[in-house]
Amino acid sequence: MAEEKMTAQDEQIELLSFDPIVAVLDVLRRWYLIAAVALIAAMGVYTVTELTYEPQYTTETTFVVSMQESSASVFQNLSATSNLATMFSEVLNSSLLRKTVNESLAPEQFNGRIEAAAIAETNLLTMRVTASDPRIAFLATQAIIDHHREVSYQVMGDIVLEVLQQPRVPGAPSNPMRALGNAKRAALYSAIGMCALLAAVSVMRDTVRSAQEARRKLDCRVLAEIRHERKYRTLRALLRHKKTSILITNPLTSFSYTETIRTLRRKIEQHMPDGGKTVLVTSVLENEGKSTVAVNLALSLAQKHQRVLLLDCDLRKPACCKILDLAWTGSGTADAARGITEAQKAVRAYGEGRSLDLLLEARSVHGSAEIAASDSMAALIAWAKAHYDVVILDTPPMSAGPDAECLAELADAAVLIVRQNQAEAKRLNASLDALYATRAKVLGCVLNDCRESALSEQGNYHYGYGYGGYGKYGKYGKYGSYGAYGHYGESSVKSENGGQ
Repeated sequence: MAEEKMTAQDEQIELLSFDPIVAVLDVLRRWYLIAAVALIAAMGVYTVTELTYEPQYTTETTFVVSMQESSASVFQNLSATSNLATMFSEVLNSSLLRKTVNESLAPEQFNGRIEAAAIAETNLLTMRVTASDPRIAFLATQAIIDHHREVSYQVMGDIVLEVLQQPRVPGAPSNPMRALGNAKRAALYSAIGMCALLAAVSVMRDTVRSAQEARRKLDCRVLAEIRHERKYRTLRALLRHKKTSILITNPLTSFSYTETIRTLRRKIEQHMPDGGKTVLVTSVLENEGKSTVAVNLALSLAQKHQRVLLLDCDLRKPACCKILDLAWTGSGTADAARGITEAQKAVRAYGEGRSLDLLLEARSVHGSAEIAASDSMAALIAWAKAHYDVVILDTPPMSAGPDAECLAELADAAVLIVRQNQAEAKRLNASLDALYATRAKVLGCVLNDCRESALSEQGNYHYGYGYGGYGKYGKYGKYGSYGAYGHYGESSVKSENGGQ
């Protein structure tokens, strides 16, 4: 009974933690899938409409219905018209009349449709003849008119039909092809359906949407909850695709974001093992913001005047250079890890008179897994530990390869970056288990890019931030280009007081 109550309580908590904004953004992130489905549906409907379309041509004739006796009342004429309209369609489509029409059209045959209807409150009767050929439709109508006296006599002997409107050869189909309109509707309906499907999948996915869920679903503590930060500050910046630097040293970065990074720094210092200096920062999936967190963590530690080294070990898709807006040339992490260049010569100071040094990489490097597991990489990290107070290791996502696990064997502590509503809890726990199996002490996870509802207890936050495109990890050795970060602001480190 207790377990049942706990399960119901967990379901209620998960339901309450659901934020529709998160689901909407999750759908929007897959706009390309929605667009592809809409395009395929539109093309399919357009093609089918064109292939199956058969034009139909309609001629229309109007008859005046009257009684044979000239003294017949208007009421009698109207009543006769109404009665005739109910029977006329059957008579017109009878085998006898069609035989007569076909004899008139010989050697051609009429396989079209004949319809008749009375005009309300009048003694007028309209007849429509539809066929796939406009000439056949006209000739069939003319044949019916030529034999209309026989027809009227077969229906009601005292009825007279007089032609009021002569038929014409139709110049255009009566059923115009609407392939484009059908395609547009198909695209709209398929896009709506795809959005609904993606929203349902987003709600049903077992991801982490809040710090409360993280504590309940993951086998680790939550070190910090980093809020969503705007990447485009103005409409002009959005149109020019000019992203703002997401750095705690940038005055445009929100106070909330800066304070969260400082909180993360204090938590790491609190749980750091005795004598530990190296902190590994990784994630499960790409595009979870691990590099941005690693850079800002290094900046925050440097603001305490500790000697800090930011070591970019993500040789598959190095990102720190672009986050810091640095044009890195010459030797980098790969050359230092291979022993090609001395580490001391490859390291560069960040800013003037500051305590942050960088050892980065500008381009993807083939064989990153072998480099991460090499003795020379172990020697590089050992050298870093001997010369710095803190060493921050930015590694590839754990789903990209074994790099992060190999580097965790050389690190003292590890932090897992978890983007809100991104990776499934099952994969997160599997990655945590892999980190627990290494030498590094798992300090916990950081819930990143949080978009909370307006009713959040923690209040103040900013919408609009999105991480730079990490790009897709392809096959081994084929990495492609890193997603564009755009131009970042000033790169020099400011003091803690001057950073706002």
